[in-house]
Amino acid sequence: MEFTLPAYGTTYRIADPGAIMTPRLLVWQERVAGNIDTMREMLQRVRPGADLSLLCPHVKTHKSAWVTRQLMAAGVRRFKATLNEVDMLLACGVKEIFVAYPLPGAQAQWLAQRMAAHRGVQFHVQIAHAAHAAVWTALARQYEFDVSCFLDLDVGMGRTGIAAERAFELYQAVSPLHGLRFAGLHAYDGHNYQATLDERREITRESMERLLAAMTRFSAHRVAVPRVVVAGTPGFWPDFEYLSTRPLQAELWLSPGTWVLFDTTCGRIMPHTFTPAALILAQVVDQTAPERRTLNLGHKRWAVDQGPVEEFSLPGVRAVKWSEEHTVIEVAADSGLQIGDYLAIVPRHVCSTVNLWEYFTLIGAQGEIIMERCPVEARNR
Repeated sequence: MEFTLPAYGTTYRIADPGAIMTPRLLVWQERVAGNIDTMREMLQRVRPGADLSLLCPHVKTHKSAWVTRQLMAAGVRRFKATLNEVDMLLACGVKEIFVAYPLPGAQAQWLAQRMAAHRGVQFHVQIAHAAHAAVWTALARQYEFDVSCFLDLDVGMGRTGIAAERAFELYQAVSPLHGLRFAGLHAYDGHNYQATLDERREITRESMERLLAAMTRFSAHRVAVPRVVVAGTPGFWPDFEYLSTRPLQAELWLSPGTWVLFDTTCGRIMPHTFTPAALILAQVVDQTAPERRTLNLGHKRWAVDQGPVEEFSLPGVRAVKWSEEHTVIEVAADSGLQIGDYLAIVPRHVCSTVNLWEYFTLIGAQGEIIMERCPVEARNR
């Protein structure tokens, strides 16, 4: 089986689809490698000589030790993670882990236990409120360690974080507390999903100016900001462009995650960049009308949170109805699509889709199966 995705100009091969029980999540090894190369090239276009050590990629997209190790081999030294992915990163030998959001007490206690058991690993946590700081200073006493804390800023997303103009006020309130060590500022602009690069550059300007204004206040009080963490996949490019033209005086980490596997949502707003590396293989199980077929794939296996799947290995296919185990598609009357035939589908939201799978099948450059069951270790944990 061989097909090309027109939007990406990318050809995919599956040497023997009959050897794969469907539905199945497939990951193409060469597409992951290609996305890593593309990321390196994009970084170097902004800053010649830049490498993947600039990244602190969010692993919530792939939740996979195999992908993590590909990134480590390419030069990534640290990772951003939810609690669900921490154990997977530790098993991979990652030595620096940035936890993606502020934690309430029980979650912080769980993480503190991991921190105490892995004292050779540098963990970074986030605080956005005095209550977060109180939790961590108590844990610092309990486990007899210092806690590396980023202040989480709201730079426009409105989800977590303290208003950027109040960041120094929070720093003053929590810096005297026992065991807390100021690591820097986290300024995630996950709302930067506008349709065009120019629109995203405008959101970047607004968000990063909030960050820079906060940093100016720190500087005015002679407090150094060691590092800043910014960006998801749609925003990393304009964020990096913008901050590279400013005297940042702090180490910069970029934290995109989706790029390594990619999906149609990001593909639509970031054309000519990355290519989908993870697709779902399904089969036609019924024909209910001349122009309708039913696939053995429902939204228990593709995430519906950003809408129905929209890109298929056969042009002109459209999803018209979906349930837990099946998707009804509409095809051209002369499509020739028969019961038992295969279709590959690009996820609309790959992060949520990967979480629905216990494992994926790893595919090589000639379409061969490299690993039939490559675990998604951090799935649903």
